[in-house]
Amino acid sequence: MFPAILNNAYPTSGEMEVRRYFWRNYLAHCIEGGLYMGGLAFLAAETVLPAMVKSLGAPNWLISLMPMMLTLGLGWPSLLTAHWVEQMPRVKPFILLTGFLQRLPYLLAGIALFRSAQLHPQLVLYLVAMAPLISGVITGLNFAAWMHLISRAIPENRRSSAWAIRWILAAFIGLGAGRVIEIVLGRFPGTAGYAMLHLATFGFCMVSYILQTMLHEISPSPRMERQHHRLAESLRRLPELLDADRRFRDFLFARVLSMGLYIAVPFLSIHALNTLGKDESYLGALVIAQMIGAILGNGLAGYLGDRHGGKLSLVLARILLVAVFLGAAVNRSQVGFSLIFFVFGLAFYLEQVGNSTLSLDICPEDRVPTYISLVSAITSPSMVVAAAISTTVQGLTGGILPAALLSAGTVALSIPFLVRIKDPRTTEGSP
Repeated sequence: MFPAILNNAYPTSGEMEVRRYFWRNYLAHCIEGGLYMGGLAFLAAETVLPAMVKSLGAPNWLISLMPMMLTLGLGWPSLLTAHWVEQMPRVKPFILLTGFLQRLPYLLAGIALFRSAQLHPQLVLYLVAMAPLISGVITGLNFAAWMHLISRAIPENRRSSAWAIRWILAAFIGLGAGRVIEIVLGRFPGTAGYAMLHLATFGFCMVSYILQTMLHEISPSPRMERQHHRLAESLRRLPELLDADRRFRDFLFARVLSMGLYIAVPFLSIHALNTLGKDESYLGALVIAQMIGAILGNGLAGYLGDRHGGKLSLVLARILLVAVFLGAAVNRSQVGFSLIFFVFGLAFYLEQVGNSTLSLDICPEDRVPTYISLVSAITSPSMVVAAAISTTVQGLTGGILPAALLSAGTVALSIPFLVRIKDPRTTEGSP
């Protein structure tokens, strides 16, 4: 379980602390994350949110942003707080404060849908649409700190399985969420149903918060040099970091290109509903198919990641995503859409686990907050570009074919950059 420690006749105090609290931290990390992300499945970003805001009268540009709203908020706040996080002796109190606040927008959006949708429909539309973005911005404040905490608490050779278990638990909750979406939107179509889904999300996220309080923060390693520099100096040194680390540059190029998936994703579920002539309750069936794929994808990613690192999962995920978009461009059958969303779920969660694993593996131990925040900060603008392309293409063509081909092309272009990365789990030497 702890080969790096067991092979050391004289483990350090930090290694002993990791060993002592391993199962507590491992299980708390897995269950907390599963509940949080499982709760978000009631408002599935790739499936439910685009259709929801469309039903509330949203324009195409807002629909195209919905699958990435949460992630968009993560970028710049984490970059601005990374230098501060690296100076903190303890990060858990900061994580818990901001973690409570990041869950509140879903409660407020649910209340607004129940009470004000008829009186102020435009205001409620934008409040609901902004809820994941606001939550993401607050999450961005603590994201680098949280990744720093996890990098200390979970040994390198158990991170992939931890990420995978989180997503598998989320996927099982997502299966139930898919059925709940079918029932709720079938019986309570429109704003009342969407309000109930928001409150379900908030409830699961708050239970996850209780689990998060149970994490034990591991003391910093004595060999770690705590960084002492101001924000301006930290930002000024970022180009040097990118210039010196080719492996990290390749990872960033691959990550940016992979955001091309969001050219087509915002309109996939809407395309399925329009093609099949289904009402909004059919979104539940698509979520179920996606979650079944997610369970298999996470299990495979956890197995591959603990043994080979995150790179293999990422390459496989990108290949499958290309197949998804090409399939969506030509499919017209209900069975075909079920298969497309199943493979999308498999590929998307292979991507999530692989990205989480590889991003931590290639970070120097004492610079985790800076590296992780830089990934988020560079990813966010690329998502905005993808949304702009998605909006433009949808406005000009009204169909899925051009968007699907663009998504397939950009994701395919990311694969060579991934292949070039020297995975630290399988290779030796400097980046």
